[in-house]
Formats: sequence, C-alpha cells, structure tokens
Amino acid sequence: MTELTHNHNLHASNEDRFRALLTATSDVVYSLSPDWSIMYKLDGRGFLLDANEPTTDWKSKNVYPEDLDKINAAIESAIATKSIFQLEHRVNKADGSVGWTFSRAVPIIDKEGEIREWFGLASDITERKLTEESLKASKEVLEQQKRTYETITSGTPDLMYVFDLDYRFTYVNQALLEMWGKTWDEAVGKGLLDNGYEPWHADMHEREIDRIRNDGKPIRGEVAFPHATLGRRLYDYILNPVFNDVGEVIAVSGTTRDVTERDQWEQKLKAGAEKLQAMNEEFAAVNEELSVANEELLMVNESLSKANTDLLSAQRTIEEGKLALRQAIEAANFGTWYIYSQTREFITDARFKELFGYLPHEELSIEQSLAQITDEYRDFVSAKLEEAIYNNGDYDVTYPVTGLHDNRLRWLRAIGNVMADPSGTFSVFTGVIMDVTAQKMEEIRKNDFMGMVSHELKTPLTSLSAYLQLLELHSKENPDKVSQRAITQSIKQTRRMTDMINGFLEISRLESADIILEQSFFDIADLMAEADEESQMMYTTHNFLFNPVESRMIKADRIKVGQVIANLIGNAVKYSKPGSLIKVSCFSADKEIKVSVVDQGIGIKEGELPKIFKRFYRVANNNLIAGFGIGLYVSSEIVRLHGGKIWAETEIEKGSTFSFTLPLYQRL
Repeated sequence: MTELTHNHNLHASNEDRFRALLTATSDVVYSLSPDWSIMYKLDGRGFLLDANEPTTDWKSKNVYPEDLDKINAAIESAIATKSIFQLEHRVNKADGSVGWTFSRAVPIIDKEGEIREWFGLASDITERKLTEESLKASKEVLEQQKRTYETITSGTPDLMYVFDLDYRFTYVNQALLEMWGKTWDEAVGKGLLDNGYEPWHADMHEREIDRIRNDGKPIRGEVAFPHATLGRRLYDYILNPVFNDVGEVIAVSGTTRDVTERDQWEQKLKAGAEKLQAMNEEFAAVNEELSVANEELLMVNESLSKANTDLLSAQRTIEEGKLALRQAIEAANFGTWYIYSQTREFITDARFKELFGYLPHEELSIEQSLAQITDEYRDFVSAKLEEAIYNNGDYDVTYPVTGLHDNRLRWLRAIGNVMADPSGTFSVFTGVIMDVTAQKMEEIRKNDFMGMVSHELKTPLTSLSAYLQLLELHSKENPDKVSQRAITQSIKQTRRMTDMINGFLEISRLESADIILEQSFFDIADLMAEADEESQMMYTTHNFLFNPVESRMIKADRIKVGQVIANLIGNAVKYSKPGSLIKVSCFSADKEIKVSVVDQGIGIKEGELPKIFKRFYRVANNNLIAGFGIGLYVSSEIVRLHGGKIWAETEIEKGSTFSFTLPLYQRL
C-alpha cells in the first residue's frame, strides 16, 4: 500500500512538473498518433486548434497549403525510419496571418519496437524569417545598386574610389583595379600602402583625408606614380567629403584622371608658343627685308620679261634641234623606242621593227622583241632592261637577234636612258638602236684570227721555251756570265710572250662565249701560298708581303682564279718602281672572299678608273711600259663569270689597290 501510494505521488509530481514546463515554455507542445493522423492536447498559443480536444484535421487548419507536400514527405520519412522529425515551414495563425514555425517531434517507441506516439514542440520563428527575408531583399537591392554603379563607372577611364576615415578603400572601380593589377577582394578593405602606394604618396593622401574630415572641403591636386602596364604617369585628382544626414563627414570619395597626354601637349604647346614668338620676330625682320625685296622684284620682273623673250627664242632653237635630231636619226638609219614605266607601253618606229624582222604595221611588244634575241643573250638583255627602267641603270648593250619574217641574223647595239616626269609619278625609258652587224662580224673575224695566230705561235714558242730552259741548265754547268744572263732574259721574254698569247686566247674564248669554268672545291689559303712562292721567284726586283690567310674552302675554277691573282700582281710589278713593296692580302667576310693587291706605283687618274678593265685599254702616258691592255680585261671577265666583283682604288704618285671578291660557294 505504501509503494502504491509512493508511485501515485511520483506520477502526480511528474504531471505537475510537465504542466509547469508547458506553462514556462514559449513553444507549442503537442502529441501525435503513430501515423500522425490525430493530434492530442495541443497547446494552441495563437494557433487555430483547440488546446484540449484531439483533432484529425490539424493539417488543413494549421499548415500553410503550399508547404503541405513538403510536410507530408518529411512525416513519411520520419515514420519509415522511426527517426526524429524536424522541419521549418509556414503555418496559419489564429489572427489569420501566415507565420513560420520550427517543428521537432520525437517518436516514443514501445517494448516491441513500434511507435506508440510522437511528442513534439513547435517554435515560432516568424520574426527571424521575416528578418532574413528583409535582409535578403535589402542585399539584392544593394547588389543591384552596386551593379548599376559599376556599370556607370566602368565606362570611364577615370579612377574612382572611396576611403573610410581610417584610410581604407571601401570602393574602387574596375579602371583602378586594372591599373593596380589587382582584384576587388585583394584591394577593398586595404590601406594605401597595402595597395602599392609609395610611403610619401600614402602619407600625402592620409593628411588630405584628415583635412577633409576636419573642414569638410574638397581637395584637388596632381601627382605622378607608376601604372601596372604603362609605366610612370601623371594624374589629376579631386577628393570630396561624403556627409551623413546630420552633416558629419563619414567617408571621402575620389576621382583621378590620367593627364599624361594633356601635360605632354601642354609642354608641346608651350614650346610651340615660344617657337611661334621667335618666328613672329623673324617675320617682322623678314617683312622689312620683303619691303626691300619688292623693289628688287620690280627690277627682276623687267629682267624676266627680257628672259621670256629669250626663252621663246630658245624654244624655237630646241624645236629646230629636235627636227635636226630626227633628221640625224633617219640619216643614221637608227631605230627608236619609248617605254612607260607604269604601263610598260612599248612604242617603236618602223626602223626598230625592221631590225627585229617585223613589218611596219605589225604590233611589237617588249616580250616579242626579247623573244627574237638569241638564247645565250636573252636573259642578260632582259635583266639590263629591267635594271635600267626601274633602277635607272646603265643601258648600252650589244646582242644578236634573228628576224621574225626574214630569219636574218643581225647584231644590234641599243643605247637608252630614263627620263623622270617632273611629278615623280612615272618615268619614260627611251633610246636608239642601230645595226652593228658589219662591225661585229669584223670583230668576230679578228678574234678568230687572233685565236688562230695565238694557237699557231704557242706551239713553236713552247718548244723555244723548252730549249732555253735546257740551255739555262747547261750554262749552270759551264758558267759564262754573259751567256747565262742572255739565256735568263730570253726565258723571261719567252714567258712574257706566252702570257700575252694566253691572254689573246682568253679574249678569243670570251668573245665567242667558249670559256668554261671548271669549278671544284679548294682551299684559298693554298692558292695564295702558291702565288706567294711564284711571285718571289719570278719578280726578284720587288719586295712582297703576303698577309696570313685563313684556311677557307671555296668552289671556283682554281686555275682561272690563280690567273686573276697573277695578273694583278704582274700589273703591280709593271707599274711600280723596282725595290718597292707590294702587299697581297686575302680574307673572308659576309659569305665571300676578298683578295687585294696594293702597290706603291704611279697611280691612275680618276677619269681613267672606269676604263681600265676594258679590252686593250692602257693608261695614258705609259707607252714605255710593255703590254696590250688585256690582262685586266680577262681578269674582270673571269671574276664576272664567277659572280664576283673587281675594282681599283688609287692615289696619284702613291699607288693603287686592286681588289676582287668571289662568293664562298659558287654554284655551277
């Protein structure tokens, strides 16, 4: 009996505690059947349900319709898993408004492991939810305002920013971020030093922010500092106070503009103004001079009037000269042509067409005329023609053509030059052409004769040279100074005659285009060493200095290149005094080799330099020096066939330098 009384008292005590808890809590306490169909003893606290009676329609009365599916799904999940139900959802409040609640229900499990009932609490979170929605709406408005502001400021190249009163950046536009080379998160909230400002620059702006905070007045200035990509630039800036509702400064906004170009223009304008002032002063002086010049102009006008009369007379003389020129061309039986550089229009007279085997009425183009030139000369003439038209090159060429209709072989000489239009927009290439077949055939016959005679003379001369060499050997065994000297001189003269005959043969081959380069790879240093040894042996009357030569392989005709070097050395010996020094050098540069022979001879007059490489040309006033003027001509042709250049430099009574170049690798 005592135990039963004790249990009864304990149960009563627990109920009292539970009711006290219900009274003390602000939450709604409820009990539910295992399947959630019936709700018991709901403490209404502002909800629609009766707090004392069980109900089966609590969902339709108390749950906000749009959240019903969400609640049912959560209930099904909690029942299936026998786990705690918890969910934030909307509810219908007793005053007709919609509220928010946080529901949490715990399943009560019996001994068999089945749910006996659910016990739960519902907390009113309406105030918190309304606050969250208000903050969300405010944030969206602020974000929209920020995007709008960014759209406005991003379209300007100006740098825009806002400081708080602790000198930190609270806003920077995209232009300023790009100048710093930073992102928003890297820059905003940071101070001046953190964003790369130099200490003096940061101190200056901090002092300006303090002044604005104290007096509320804007500040404007100019400052130079580095840009992330453009280098050091000059900027104009203005700092403005930002006030709150009671007129207190709460921030400082700034706008900075790059005025580097403006400053540069101002400097240029200043310099221009100074220059203009100087020019004005000069103009004042010029005006005074013009006043005097006007008087002189009156006198000049009188002179011009007379000059105009003379000009008219000169024009008549020119017209008479043109007529005489036409008559002279016709009398000389020359052909004429004109080529316009822009259109390549080709105008010829009847004589020109006749020389190419065309009839007077037939059209003749540049290409058609080139086609009548023989194969071995066509490319050469075409290149000379293009060089003359577009580079104002020399044009004096002789070549054979085969007539179109008469099939007749003619040798023609064409001479032309370029006349530029005063406007400079185009030029005219004009010239004359003449039939030189008779002279050329005579020259060919002469060359053939020279070649034949040279061949005929070479055989007995070779035998004579051999006999003299035998006599020289014999004289050494039987010394006789007179005989030995005579034999030595005879050998020298024989060698000289052999060189001259070889020269004639080379000329004959060159003129007939029979000369062939037999090219091979060889070391130029070896060839120069042979030239050194041969010169020391042949020319004992002179001193030689061969500079060291770097070993270098070239591809050329070894014999003919050696002949060129020997010709230049022989020429230096011939035109310099006995005992004088002759320097020979060879070096490579820019994909070519250069050989030079320097003498201390008599020199060459400037007017004769362009002629010394012509056939049979000899320097004036040197008749006492033996030779036919063929060595330099042959040398120049050999160098030309190798694709090289040859030239001479000179100073009267001090000596000459003959040089030639060859490509390092000459193709066959």
